[in-house]
Amino acid sequence: MKRLLRLLLSAVLLVLVLGHVADPLRAAQRNGPAWWDPDGVGAGADWHYRVPVSLPAVSALNNTARVDIDFAALMAQLGITGTFDANSVRVVRPGGTLVAVQEYTDTVYGGASDSNSTRGEVRWIVEDGGAQTYYVYFDITQNGTKPANPQVPINGNFEHSAAGTQLPAGWLSATKGNATYDMQVRPAETVNVNSDGNPYNNPHSTNGDPLTGAGSYLLGARTNLEPSNGAISQIDATVLTRTIAVPAGNPGSLTIHWRTEGWDSDTNGVTTFDNIHIRIVTAGGAATEIVGPATNAYTTYPFSPNYGPDPVGTGNSGYGQYNGFDTTLTGTHTLGVAAAQHSEPWFSRSYSLAAFAGQTVTLRIGTTHMELYKSWFHIDDVEWSVVTGSLGSAQGFGVAALSPLGSQPPGRVLTVQAVVDARPTAAANPVAADIYNSAGTLVAAGIRLYNDGTHGDAVAGDATWTNSGADAANPTYTIPLASGSSSGWLVRVFARDASTSTQSAAANGLVHRSGQPAAQVMANWWNIDDAGFSVDAAVLAVSKASTVVSDGVNTANFKAIPGARVRYCLTIGNTGTASASSLVATDSLPATLSYVAGTLASGSDCATAATPEDDNTSGSDESDPVGASFTAGVVTINRSALAVSGSFAVTYQATIN
Repeated sequence: MKRLLRLLLSAVLLVLVLGHVADPLRAAQRNGPAWWDPDGVGAGADWHYRVPVSLPAVSALNNTARVDIDFAALMAQLGITGTFDANSVRVVRPGGTLVAVQEYTDTVYGGASDSNSTRGEVRWIVEDGGAQTYYVYFDITQNGTKPANPQVPINGNFEHSAAGTQLPAGWLSATKGNATYDMQVRPAETVNVNSDGNPYNNPHSTNGDPLTGAGSYLLGARTNLEPSNGAISQIDATVLTRTIAVPAGNPGSLTIHWRTEGWDSDTNGVTTFDNIHIRIVTAGGAATEIVGPATNAYTTYPFSPNYGPDPVGTGNSGYGQYNGFDTTLTGTHTLGVAAAQHSEPWFSRSYSLAAFAGQTVTLRIGTTHMELYKSWFHIDDVEWSVVTGSLGSAQGFGVAALSPLGSQPPGRVLTVQAVVDARPTAAANPVAADIYNSAGTLVAAGIRLYNDGTHGDAVAGDATWTNSGADAANPTYTIPLASGSSSGWLVRVFARDASTSTQSAAANGLVHRSGQPAAQVMANWWNIDDAGFSVDAAVLAVSKASTVVSDGVNTANFKAIPGARVRYCLTIGNTGTASASSLVATDSLPATLSYVAGTLASGSDCATAATPEDDNTSGSDESDPVGASFTAGVVTINRSALAVSGSFAVTYQATIN
């Protein structure tokens, strides 16, 4: 006897909400630390690009790290164009915090002056010793202009203080014994200087250009005459100082550049008139002079515009001519100084800091002056304990798909959700997604995600973008109800910034991985994420068995004759890969059968089905966990859920008419 069995089934979805820690590394496929964002995505400024810089194993705490970076070249690596934001450059430690002392100088590149504003020199004081990777972050103005770097600069090149500044940023003190002396940062300039004392070559057009970059530091008497001091040398008439924490493990050297200009002179071993003296001073006050009269090294490290205690003559060097150094009036060198008569060279000295390893010392730059015959000095490009970093390949901000992941059921309206490293700044549809089925067919394109507290988005303006699919005008994708179990489904999320792509208009806002193909997939672009999921359907197996339990005639071997009672058992099992929920099964009795009231029962199988199920649809028996009822010739079976590999049975009896 055939029966009609109708099952209305749907799969169950278990939603587990966990606190999410953004993991864009999976999306971005990077080996480095998480993306740096000091105030969280959506608050303040966000950075969209970075480049790793590897320091050598010899680097130590308090070394000065330096690297030249051509940001235009990095942007070309990333396949983007835009206006480089020079204010955006930041150096971040391996652990993800901002380096305390750092600077970007766009007037110096490759150790020389450079006018290209998209490249320059990055320096910082090392805070993590050994072979470490730091990250230099940068951006374009189209993604939002960045404030000037708030960190303290090293400023050994005086590029980070305005012209006229007496105490440069990063330096400790700048004092002068008389207000008439010069002590200030100066730009490149040519200055016509006139001196007292009736010297030769007076007045003189002098070179005020820095060694590199746009600025240097001026000390001494260029603008004004030296004040009268009773023909007594004014020692330390100007003094510029800074502290240096010398690395304990890799102290390296201190290098300083200076230029002497003017008409006065001095001699080895004793201060007579005008000089510059540069010293390293320990915390205990012990001073080591590396430039100055005490070094007895005028020939190698000239410390005054001229050499000698007497007026210059045809047979001797001395004060009175402009930058004569060790030459006589006729240009003959008396000491073997390499600088030509009247030239304006920069001198330099590198001095080992091994004796000061692990100490904090003071670099002290002072000048001495005696009235008459003006002299002045420039300082530039002071550096110490330098290690050079190696530049890696540029990286872009990432996006990571959060949903749909794992297992999804047929009939489900997909919630699409992603988290970003940085604010997507594209003008239209900055975060969108595509869905591909298990066959690789695009089934939904350009799904718009929201970050405004609507469309399922929990918090406006944070790092998470969502579309729950609840808005019919902005749908996601509904998995067809008839779908069977399958793997290999894909959600592809795009997070776009305001850059213009060098590859195609369709790629605008996407950041390319250097050397990769153009196909818009995760492997080729930093701000695309591909995440897989599966469709897991419940598969219900239904069987029906019948047994004649009496026939009113026989005491055994009962026959299916009119008046006989038959026990029917329906067994329902879930053989699929997903739980089933809201099960409804119906069994319609034909006119040849009459239901026996009160015989509905349930259990785990036919043999043990003994839990009574009354004939109505109310009462506690409807959720124990099976409910069953009979009305209008139809047996109806209900169950709220059935796990994978689970099964149950319902029995009832009927009389053959």
